[in-house]
Amino acid sequence: MKPFFRKSGAFFLLIASALFLFGLINVYFPGAGFLLFLVGLPTLPIALVTITTIWLIRGIKMARSEVDRSKAIVYVCASPVMCLLVVLTASLLIFLGGFVGDLARLAVNQRQYAAIISKARVERRAEWYAEDTNGVTYSVDVGPPVRVAFEPAGMLDNWSAIVFDPSGKMMMANGFNSKTGEFQTPEPITKLFGGDLVSCRRLWGDYLTCSFT
Repeated sequence: MKPFFRKSGAFFLLIASALFLFGLINVYFPGAGFLLFLVGLPTLPIALVTITTIWLIRGIKMARSEVDRSKAIVYVCASPVMCLLVVLTASLLIFLGGFVGDLARLAVNQRQYAAIISKARVERRAEWYAEDTNGVTYSVDVGPPVRVAFEPAGMLDNWSAIVFDPSGKMMMANGFNSKTGEFQTPEPITKLFGGDLVSCRRLWGDYLTCSFT
């Protein structure tokens, strides 16, 4: 039974890893990540159904030759259960990929981010997609308080960034009201950086990862 689960599990793990990588790649290469997502959106379900069908057929064959009834049931149910787990965790895996990528970027660039924040607090000048001497792009919202969005990037009007927000108020953003279509939070929050703030999640300290539209 172990070889069956080891081989079948490897295929489902490959699909799960691809979902995680979509989120991770999109942090560093937003355009490439978006294109991969567009390609993967129709491709991954087909691959998942194909893999599930192949291993379901193999499981049925194994079950027919199995004397132990409980093991036979496990053989038959294994691939559908693993398929269901991948489907249920797909959104979480994509989110985790993006979150891990943002954490890694923040860890590597935190000193540069701190220098940019200090400069923005002194100059108190709104910026959009400025670039420091080390190649870090950023936008400044003078607030108050002064907030800085690092590496703003995305497709069309949809973009995301690592944001420094000492007030923590951007965490109030909670998407749209499904009935009215309006933002759930007041305009002073949703209109920061000249965009429409959809949601934020805390990375660490005063740094958040935020999505705009």
